[in-house]
Amino acid sequence: MITGQINQIRNDSLQIRDCGLEDFRETLELQQRLVEQRRRGEIGDTVLLVEHQPVITLGIRQNANKMLAEREKLKDKGIDIVEIRRGGGATAHNPGQIVFYPILNLQELHLGINEYIRKLEQIGIELLEMLGVKSERRKGFPGLWVNDKKIASIGVRVSRQITHHGMAININNDLSIFDYIVPCGLEGVEMTSVLNETGKKHSLQEVKSFLSKILSDYFKVKSKKQKVKIRRLPEWLKRPMPAGGQYGKTSEIVNTLGLETICMSANCPNRGQCWSRGTATVLILGKICTRGCKFCSVANGRPGPVDATEPGRVAELAKKLNLKYLVITSVNRDDLADGGAGHFRDCIREVRRQCTDIKFEILTPDFRDYQEQAIAILAEVLPFVFAHNVETVPSLYKKARSGGDYQRSLNLLKMVKKAFGDTPTKSSIMLGLGESDEEVEQVLRGLRAVGCERLTIGQYLKPSKDSLEVAEYIRPEKFDWWRHRAIELGFNWVISAPFARSSYLAETLTDTDVNTDLHRQ
Repeated sequence: MITGQINQIRNDSLQIRDCGLEDFRETLELQQRLVEQRRRGEIGDTVLLVEHQPVITLGIRQNANKMLAEREKLKDKGIDIVEIRRGGGATAHNPGQIVFYPILNLQELHLGINEYIRKLEQIGIELLEMLGVKSERRKGFPGLWVNDKKIASIGVRVSRQITHHGMAININNDLSIFDYIVPCGLEGVEMTSVLNETGKKHSLQEVKSFLSKILSDYFKVKSKKQKVKIRRLPEWLKRPMPAGGQYGKTSEIVNTLGLETICMSANCPNRGQCWSRGTATVLILGKICTRGCKFCSVANGRPGPVDATEPGRVAELAKKLNLKYLVITSVNRDDLADGGAGHFRDCIREVRRQCTDIKFEILTPDFRDYQEQAIAILAEVLPFVFAHNVETVPSLYKKARSGGDYQRSLNLLKMVKKAFGDTPTKSSIMLGLGESDEEVEQVLRGLRAVGCERLTIGQYLKPSKDSLEVAEYIRPEKFDWWRHRAIELGFNWVISAPFARSSYLAETLTDTDVNTDLHRQ
């Protein structure tokens, strides 16, 4: 009989039960009892944390239940075999692997099944990152991957809105147990673990502590008395969406050429205004980001290969819109050896070949481990304005920008300024995520210390239902105050307004031009 201790974590509606090291069948019986209790409303949402004695479990997808050893041989080795009603195929559990089983009411959490699975994956991504492992999703294959090796498996069942079964993450476990199966029915898949990837053996109690905190953050449900009051958008943040005319023309050209724009992918509030002026910010290197920042609505996962035809299509867009100033940005591509810098270069070259008078601004990712290589590649296509966004204050990175690093971003801007001399550098920060004025001041001073001259400051607006909530709506007068403060600190081009975004009005040449345009709106 399982008597795991119940730990109340931060939220009265979620119980986290540490079941220790337990037999799989016992835990399955416990799940089934808790599912019925949750359905009758006798308990709240509950998550079981457990390590299992060696066991191979078979899911409901028979064609994915591929065994590589006879059952009798496995039983002789002390490995149990259990057939269960969950999604997916054969997988294995043993000590040193952390398994968590959420028993949740999806209706009360306002989650669909696919959305729920994405949340499980994100929980795993965050836990592994805390343990020093960078993992990613793969479209169509629930679970998490480290390059071509699988580190976490998901198999869930949802019955009348109540979930059970869940997710297994390899921490310190003996991976040889997977030699007896084809994991999840995927031929040729190799399994890995945190220990394999980092060489560090973690205490499972420490891992459970980290996981408990992440789970409570993701599956909090407010009681009726605690229901969050819906924030009404203040008047200064209401903006109609234009249609027809130049807006319609820009939309048609973008769609016809099969291009992505950050305007659409990030649900930018300025799309209508910018497209009506015949400008757009082109998003290259696909629409799947290798990171999952919570302020952003761009999809994250495993991107496809680089499209060699994209530079030509970007050039055609520039010609058809008769652009004089083109902003090019991209998703993070940590999977590429140069972080995507070569594709930026190729796009600039091709556009410049077809549109000789055009000027450029590039808004790049941080290029993570490839900063020196990226700068050398981009040096081939000067001149341009170089932009890279710090996005928020350092204390909020873990919450809002877990894949980023504040110092890494500052280092990139510093390296660009040193390498490219007179090239203008630019950055952007959002307000309204819970930052303090002192922290914003610290960021502005940090940007100036690395030679950054151009700055945009805007209001964070929740771009999708899964994104971070707005902590505060900042009044326009405060944005004016920050503009003056930034100029005092030495920035020579500042746009600070509720709707300011990193490439908004980028084509304006001077600080005066920017703010003249703003006050005409």
